[in-house]
Amino acid sequence: MSEGNRTSGDVSGRVFTRRNLGILAGIMALAVMSRFDSVISPSVAAIQASFPHADPSTVESVVSVGASAAIVSALLFGQLMTWMRFRTAGCISCFCIALGGLLPLFIHDNVNQLLAFALVVGFGVGITTTILPSLSARFFRGDRLAGLMGVVLAVQDGSSMLILALGGFLAKGGWLHNYWLYLLALPALIMVFFLVPNVGTVEEDEAETYHSDSPTSEVGQQYWWGIASCVLIGFLSIFLVAVLYNKLAVYITRYGLGDTGAAGLALMFNTGSSVVIGLSINGIRRLLREWTIPAAFALMSVGAILFLVTRSFPLVCLSAFLVGSGSAIIMATCPFLLSNLTSPRRYPLVMGIFSATTSLGFTTSTWAFKGLSGLLDLNPVTGSFAGMLVISLVAAVILAATRFQRRMETHFIKG
Repeated sequence: MSEGNRTSGDVSGRVFTRRNLGILAGIMALAVMSRFDSVISPSVAAIQASFPHADPSTVESVVSVGASAAIVSALLFGQLMTWMRFRTAGCISCFCIALGGLLPLFIHDNVNQLLAFALVVGFGVGITTTILPSLSARFFRGDRLAGLMGVVLAVQDGSSMLILALGGFLAKGGWLHNYWLYLLALPALIMVFFLVPNVGTVEEDEAETYHSDSPTSEVGQQYWWGIASCVLIGFLSIFLVAVLYNKLAVYITRYGLGDTGAAGLALMFNTGSSVVIGLSINGIRRLLREWTIPAAFALMSVGAILFLVTRSFPLVCLSAFLVGSGSAIIMATCPFLLSNLTSPRRYPLVMGIFSATTSLGFTTSTWAFKGLSGLLDLNPVTGSFAGMLVISLVAAVILAATRFQRRMETHFIKG
């Protein structure tokens, strides 16, 4: 067994062993970096105050514009990873994040400069989110891979909460201080260089073995719809959870449940759910089995119902947790299914498409639900949560009725 495949033999063993610590540390460093496109969120208001003549929407784009670059880099590196080494791609991503994040400390004359640097950061983040699942799948399989993907999700969102809190603290001394957090990309770059193995998705001497074992080579193109379905499921998950980020603050203000601080607290329940789900995903899979993904959409439906029929802040927090839990289950499960549906050499490309599609889901959610609300003559808040309820409920019913997950796992899951 080659070095590149050395940890995948025992699919039922523990992930966190002394033998695996090096590669795991590299994976976790990349997981933390994958959430660095939102570092500046606490400073948006302060940046607006520093550039009073700038359009507020333009200033807000300093936080969101990186998603556009992430879509491009996800698709680009999804293709490049068919031959590029993981260490090289990881170092490029950390370098882009460090470069785009630290340059504003020296160049900050106008908002357009900040936007340009945010694009560089977003480009690096897109690389990271694309290679993380492929890097994990390169070294782990079966339950170990499923568990690791859950842990990565927990680290991503757990670190995001800490980074935003620390960013808010630093921003008290001026919004420029918030950018000092990007110094963390430099030790991450060092960790990736020394700890991520210099291997690709498949070594040349392993390509023939992987090809013969690949589920997609066994069935040709018969189950291409399985891959497309997983991508669509991931899109819907982020498309729906984006409603919380776009409408939760408005919902809380509209019904007199608190101020912006209350909205931030409720969103922490949404983000925190990913940590809980990520650390327990294998147990959830064992409990729910083929009903895992339908149950995830059902959780989102329950959360949407609570938003529509209750007006209590504690229940708002519970609803945010339920919606976030459903999305987290899907985002931990779909990449695992895709790793079994796709040949190792093509997995980075598929995950690049998956990452780009989920980013697209987040960016289109606001406009789609705004249009739906106008069409149904509902206020945007009610229309958005009603849309979430209908879409998540329909998805749960269709996936349960077609037994989609059982079909995929019966044909493709090994170990």
